[in-house]
Amino acid sequence: MRLTGKFAAVTGTLVLLASACGDDGVTPPPENEAPVANFAVPACTINVACAFASTSTDDQEVTEWSWDFNGDDIPDRTTANPSFTYASAGAFEISLTVRDAEGLSHTKTSPITIAPADPVDPVNTPPTAGFTYICTEADCSFTSTSADAAPGSITTYAWDFGDGESADVSDPSHSYTIAAPTDFTVSLTVTDNEGASAVATQTVSVVPPTPPNTPPTAGFTHVCDEDNCSFTSTSTDVAPGTIATHAWDFGDGDTSDLTNPTHRYAVINPTDFTVTLTVTDNEGATDVETQTIPVSPPPPGAEGCVTSGTRVDCHLDIAVRSAIKLKLTGISCSLNHERVIIPPPSGDQVFLNVCSRAVGDSTRIFGGPGDTAFIYEAGTQATIRFVQGDPGPGDPTPAAPVAQVTGTFPNWTINFEDGDNPGGAGEPDFTDVVLQVEAIPPP
Repeated sequence: MRLTGKFAAVTGTLVLLASACGDDGVTPPPENEAPVANFAVPACTINVACAFASTSTDDQEVTEWSWDFNGDDIPDRTTANPSFTYASAGAFEISLTVRDAEGLSHTKTSPITIAPADPVDPVNTPPTAGFTYICTEADCSFTSTSADAAPGSITTYAWDFGDGESADVSDPSHSYTIAAPTDFTVSLTVTDNEGASAVATQTVSVVPPTPPNTPPTAGFTHVCDEDNCSFTSTSTDVAPGTIATHAWDFGDGDTSDLTNPTHRYAVINPTDFTVTLTVTDNEGATDVETQTIPVSPPPPGAEGCVTSGTRVDCHLDIAVRSAIKLKLTGISCSLNHERVIIPPPSGDQVFLNVCSRAVGDSTRIFGGPGDTAFIYEAGTQATIRFVQGDPGPGDPTPAAPVAQVTGTFPNWTINFEDGDNPGGAGEPDFTDVVLQVEAIPPP
């Protein structure tokens, strides 16, 4: 081979500046150098595409790129500027291997930290408005049933009661002013801490309050024909109240629940009776009217028995000032609670439950001062009253009681017929209670 080159003369030295000579005297090209892999590590976040860019160099040209983004030695991308999305946060190694056209290669490895996702503010869910209500006439109570999903919370309540009135509490009460039944449109608007709102609307039916009950006013008139009196209630009540019951007390121990009753008094002298009428309306309010009723006895000499309802009164003429002795001489009655009594002014309870007494039982009529023997003056009358009893379960309703008097002063016999077994054989037989009455000298 022939030496070719350039020489430079330097004092005392011969320097060869270049030598590259071929056999043919032509200079050969320089040798190929391996490429240099390089890239910058970007900031990356989980689940977000991360962009990478190769800044690798070569004396000729980089022709291949092989990226491994997670250190598993498996190529993930083969372009110069790829993107890659990490599915988890944490530390990883990135490797980039580059090659040139002649197959020379170079690898660069760098660590990378993938950041977790930025916290996402939750999407606010609007509240749900709702309410219930209870009305007692025109007074209503409202209860919010509104709700909001966390982290939301209801902060304000705005009620519109439909009559121009409003409230800002969660569970208000409201009284309507109305004269007739009325429907109101009630709305509730709720707003939460994020400013979201919702509205609930309902139709509320309201009735006016019931006016306070006015008590009735009791009153009556009366007309008496001697001892027989008719009573007429003149009681009134203010609507919507109505009189429901009448309770009469005739002042002689007898009562009635009729509106306009009649009543016969047993008197031997002119007597004043205190008559009371108590009326009660449909709301339970009451009122009382009391009057003094003068009653006169029938003319003397009207001896005999008079039936009035469930009782019969027998009047006996007293010719001489006397006491009266009674004796049971016959008992065949069977009704419950039949009685022989002496009406006022004596008021003596002579034989109570007379059907259970024994023949021969006797007593005097009492009722004087200190409950002594009652004295009848000459020219007056003694009244013996028989009160009908009650039938047993399933028995027919008795007929009206009647009585017969035989004898004259000072001895009489009274035969009472209590009306039991009406229409039965032998009825009436006047043997149910037989009473001997004797006028005796006063003690």
